[in-house]
This record gives sequence, structure tokens and C-alpha cells, in this order.
Amino acid sequence: MHKKRLFLVVLILSTLCFLAALELNPSNFSATFYSISVVGSVKSPGIYHMPPASRISEVIKIANAIPDSLLPEKLADYSNRNITLRRNGTDTRIDLKKFFILGDEKNNPYLLDGDFIIVPAIQKSILVAGAVNRPGSCELIDGDRVSDIIALAMGLQEAAYLENAEIIRYTNNGKKTESFSINLQNIINNTDCEDNIILQNDDRLIIRFIPEFHEEEFITIRGEVLFPGYYSIEETETTFLEILEKCGGPTSNADLQNAFIQRRSREDVLDTEFERLKKMLVEDMTILEYEYFKTKSRELRGKFAIAFENLWNSKDKSSDIVLKNNDFIFLPDKSITITVSGQVKNPGLINFVPGKNYLYYIEQAGGFAWNARKGKIRLIKADTGEWLKPKKDTVIEVKDMIFVPEKPDIDYWTLTKDVMKMAAEMATLIIVIKSVTP
Repeated sequence: MHKKRLFLVVLILSTLCFLAALELNPSNFSATFYSISVVGSVKSPGIYHMPPASRISEVIKIANAIPDSLLPEKLADYSNRNITLRRNGTDTRIDLKKFFILGDEKNNPYLLDGDFIIVPAIQKSILVAGAVNRPGSCELIDGDRVSDIIALAMGLQEAAYLENAEIIRYTNNGKKTESFSINLQNIINNTDCEDNIILQNDDRLIIRFIPEFHEEEFITIRGEVLFPGYYSIEETETTFLEILEKCGGPTSNADLQNAFIQRRSREDVLDTEFERLKKMLVEDMTILEYEYFKTKSRELRGKFAIAFENLWNSKDKSSDIVLKNNDFIFLPDKSITITVSGQVKNPGLINFVPGKNYLYYIEQAGGFAWNARKGKIRLIKADTGEWLKPKKDTVIEVKDMIFVPEKPDIDYWTLTKDVMKMAAEMATLIIVIKSVTP
């Protein structure tokens, strides 16, 4: 037991002596860490002690790690591509971006003791736009060609249009521009070709997309079909019957009579007259304009008017509908109810009974509420959205709605004052007429 304690004490004393010797002798420290100088456009230039096997990128990251709020003034963005490594009197240009993006290890070498690193500010740049994997601004260094910048933009996208890329160049001190086309396929085949030109500061490299490249058209089908969801189509070729068969067809509970297709492409549903009327006040509309506005407001925009039940049963391809991108197909379930809404005692769904009129359904909903406006009852047809003033013999169909509006509030005191005022004016008029009549 005493031997173990003695060994522990000796170990602790030896460790303390070693640390003290290391502290007193800086040469021991320098033998373990490299002294690296970093100057230029970094947030904190100075001398850094880095362990062996450190790379240039690591010490530059440390030199830029302090917050901007601690800087006396904000420095320009530092270069990643034009760094100078000064080692034993020899300067080597370092392009860190080629290391990080292309994996070029020679552009991020390991540090040696006494290395001197100069980080300049960004002096030149180019904008890459379009069908590259990393569009945006890219630092430009002398000698960069189109192929170099495309590589640093992480290459071309599959949809890139190779035959006609464009370079826009500012001339006359930035007051004018000129543009010229290059063939990227030639550059891919031979980087020494004429198209692979040397780029200049502030150039714009525009790489276009192939028109309609792999553009996919979809429709949506919901409701009572076996497999609802999204389906790919060939626009102007795929038809309603083809999609209905592809999704398994209508279920036994599908109500084809009230099914619909809604076209959502703007060019097909845009109604310039309706859009104009939406910007007007009602009092500024003519009677016909107001009727048109009310009718269009109640319609489902882009709804096809077709008998889907007959189409599905007959499979008549001559009356089939060719689908377009973003069409919406809905097959509702067979409902056996109608809706009573508004000023009734118990509004809601009422079981449908063939042959019954609107008064029957109002009675089933508990009858009229005390403030029902009976003279303004309306029947809203489920299939067309049309508003009708129902009669006792008006046919009620499944999913129709009966709407009972509310009587408007009447301010009887104001009404009494208005009547009295009118009566006084009439009496005054009569007196005036009598006074001037001989």
C-alpha cells in the first residue's frame, strides 16, 4: 500500500517538473507546435501556433473566427482563390476553392514551421446564372476560362442547353455591354477550343435550360375512385376515360351525375370581363353587369359541362375530354340528403325523399325561425349552382340546398321619425298649394 502511494507521488512530481520545464523553455513548445503568420484581409491577422498536420484552411479559419462586432471596421471579403503561401522565400498561389469543391489537395497543403500566409481581398468576380449546380457570384483569378468557372459552379445540370450559352461583358467603363455566344459542347469535347475563352472581371455567364426539359404534366383525381391521387399525363393526348380506367374506375358509391373536371390553367379560366367587374363598385355596374357578376361569382371556375355518367357507361371516345396539366377531377359519393340552411329552427342535412317539395324539408328542419324572411327563400341547385325561387311544384334533387334568409333589422324609431318628417313635408306642401290657389 505504501509503495503504491509512493509511486503516485513520484508520478505527480515528475509530471509537474515536466510541465514547468516546458513553460520555462519555449524551444520545447516550438518543437510541438508550428508558428504560422497570417496577414491580409482576415479578421485577426497575427502569429498562430498550429499543431503538425494542420492545413492552410485551418489557420485561415481561425484567423477569421472573431465576431464582426469586435472589428474596428468591416474588412472586405477575403479571397479563397488568390492566397499566397510564402515558404523559405518562395511564393506559391493557393486556390482553396479548388480544394473544397474539386478536392485538389495541392491547393490546401500541410503547414510547416515559419510559413507566412497572405490573404488578399477579393478583387475580381464573375456571375454564373442558369443551368449550373451552384449558380451565383464566383471569385475570378487571372487566366480563368469558361471551363474553370463551370467546374467551380459544381458543373452543368442535366437540363443545360449546351449549344448556345451567353457571355455578357461590360465595356466603356461599365456604361455599355456586349454579348457573345459560346458552344459548351465544344468546350466539353476540347478545353483548348476557341469557345473556352478567358473571362474578365464582372462578366456574366448565362447557361440556359433546354426548353420543356423533362417537364411533367400531372392531374389530380379525388373522391370515389379506387386509387385517388396524382397521375402523370401527356398533355393534349391523355383523356378522362384513360385516367378513370388507370385509377381503377369509379367505386360503387360514386355519384357520376355530379362528378366534374375543373380546368385550372390560367389561360383557359381567365375571364377578363369578370376580372374587370371585380374591381368595380356594385353601384357603378349596370343591371346586366351586376347579373353577370353574380352568376360568375357562383360558378366553379373552369368546370366542364358534360354528362360523365353517360360518358363512362358508353365509353364513347368521340365525346371524351382531353386533359391538360393541373386539371382536377372529383367524383363525389352518392349522397341521399339535401341541406336546409339559414333561418330555420334546426338547420342542417335532411334525408332526401323523392317527390317532396321545399316546404317539406323546411318542416323537417323544425320549421321557420321567428326572423325568417319567407318571401325570399331560394333553392340552390347542386349541379349548376343556380339560385331559384322555389314553388310548391319545384323539383328538389339530391344535394340541393334550401336557403332561408333573415329579415332585415328595422329601426322603428328612425322609421317613425322619417314618416313624421314626410307627413310634415306633405302638409306644408298642401298649405303652400292652397295659399297660392285663388
